[in-house]
Amino acid sequence: MKDLVLGGLVLLSLWLISGIQAVKRLQDVGFHGKQSNAQGHHSLVRGWSPYRNTWDEQLYPAWKAGDARWENCWRGGKVEALLTSDSPALIGSNITFAVTLRFPRCQKENDDGDIVYDRKCRNDSFSYQDQYVYNWTKWVDDCNEGNCTFINKFPDGRPFPPHPDWRRRNFVYIFQTLDQFYSLTGRSSAVLSINTTNITAGTQMMEVSVYRRDHRRHYPVAKASAMYIVTEQIPLYVNISQKNDRNSSDKIFIKDSPITFDVKLHDPSHYLAKAAVSFNWTFGDGSGSFVSNNPLSSHTYTLLGNFSLNLTVKAAIPGPCKPVTPTTFIPTTYTSSTTTAPVTSNSTGNSTDLPFTETAFVTTEGSNVTTAPTTETTTHIQTTPAAGCFIDRYGYYKANIRIVDGIVEVNIVEMTNVSPSEAQKSSIDFVVACQGSIPTDACTIISDSTCTIPQNEVCDEVVTTDECLVTLRRAFTGPGTYCVNITLGDDASLALASTLVSVSEAVGTPVPVKEILIYLGLVAVIIVAVGVLLSKKCKGYNCNGKLYQDITNEGLNVTYNQIKLSLLKNDEHHPLLKNKAGVI
Repeated sequence: MKDLVLGGLVLLSLWLISGIQAVKRLQDVGFHGKQSNAQGHHSLVRGWSPYRNTWDEQLYPAWKAGDARWENCWRGGKVEALLTSDSPALIGSNITFAVTLRFPRCQKENDDGDIVYDRKCRNDSFSYQDQYVYNWTKWVDDCNEGNCTFINKFPDGRPFPPHPDWRRRNFVYIFQTLDQFYSLTGRSSAVLSINTTNITAGTQMMEVSVYRRDHRRHYPVAKASAMYIVTEQIPLYVNISQKNDRNSSDKIFIKDSPITFDVKLHDPSHYLAKAAVSFNWTFGDGSGSFVSNNPLSSHTYTLLGNFSLNLTVKAAIPGPCKPVTPTTFIPTTYTSSTTTAPVTSNSTGNSTDLPFTETAFVTTEGSNVTTAPTTETTTHIQTTPAAGCFIDRYGYYKANIRIVDGIVEVNIVEMTNVSPSEAQKSSIDFVVACQGSIPTDACTIISDSTCTIPQNEVCDEVVTTDECLVTLRRAFTGPGTYCVNITLGDDASLALASTLVSVSEAVGTPVPVKEILIYLGLVAVIIVAVGVLLSKKCKGYNCNGKLYQDITNEGLNVTYNQIKLSLLKNDEHHPLLKNKAGVI
């Protein structure tokens, strides 16, 4: 009998010790064996399991960082896990985590969910004796024939949920946060969304452990972690832009030109889709407050200087109304029922709009005697539920900006073809006028007729003058239609003007008058010399006057024709813009 009692005590001791060890192992499942914050109190995330649940370490072994078994947990190298999220998240919204596995070089996942070697990947240090790294499809087929059994449960004993593609889900992902864990199966990537209603505002850590399926147990192959933020304020950012502003990131903008403020709310789970959102702007220039339900607004500063702008975003989110404490009125005497509109307040965080509600007063009458009247207790009963309960959330933005003078507008006021004697190529002078400050640089981009393919870009410094009027000479490579973009800029602004220019093929180049006179003078001298020679010959050979006259006329005609051909020849090889100034 004593032996039986002693044996029972031993078994009970072993059971208690194993239970304690199980708890320790469960707490060591954290990232790289880090101890979990089990002593802290966290509200249970819906659908998650607390750390106090049992963990089957035989089925899901937990290895600490530096354990030698990590080196041999995957064939052909190491698997990396990349964990990302769409944080930050507003309390009450959903936050989504995504895990992607990166396999060793020359390994990939095929359509069946098996891991195979990529034949297109060159790896001289390894010979592909087998196509598969892990052939789970063959393993499942063998199990269906009775050669093995499936292990289809998570660390806490819950069974795998049924999926149509369960054959391809060969990885188990175990997410851990706030001393709780959640398990799911998947392929080489997995996505998990959780609601943040019960998560404390602040910065939290999400960890994921990835196991590969095997016959008798599942082996860890990768771990990853990522910080995420849960906030009570609406996450937002503001995109500030302005026409002709050179650099919006420097927060320097132009006077007398509208500035556009585009508010972007970070709401990837569409938690605010049904909320009433308002935007309250103060621009810091004494113009007052501007309230709108449009995230896009604009404002024009008419003064120079530094200004501080503030934005408050309010979102009234429809939500369930928490119980309201009933109000007990002071005992009084009533003889009839009435209808009233009570005012109700609560401390639940709800903003409540109560409509008129019908109330009944229950009266208890005392005996009809001549002594002091009997007091009656009146109870306020709300027979219609309150409507219009909202959860108010706010977001804030503040920025300091500087307003300066700048180039507000640019116009091409005149275009003139340049004379070929002044330019070697077809050139046009562009006269550009602007409003605002004086530019310091000018750039011209010449593109094709569709304004999509740049052909030439020229930038020059602008000589400082008292007025904004610049003349730019630009050359074109040949006839055709060109898109011309001219920008004038200073330190804070950059303004653009565009036009289409049609360049025609030139007719010819006129010969300068001075050269023509010299050429004709030489021809005249030659004609006189020829005439003198012919006169002497006629005297020696008794030439008649008619022959002399024919020869002289023929010589003159030949010379004139030569001059004419020479001029025409030069015209054909000299391109010139023939169109008038301003032709577009």
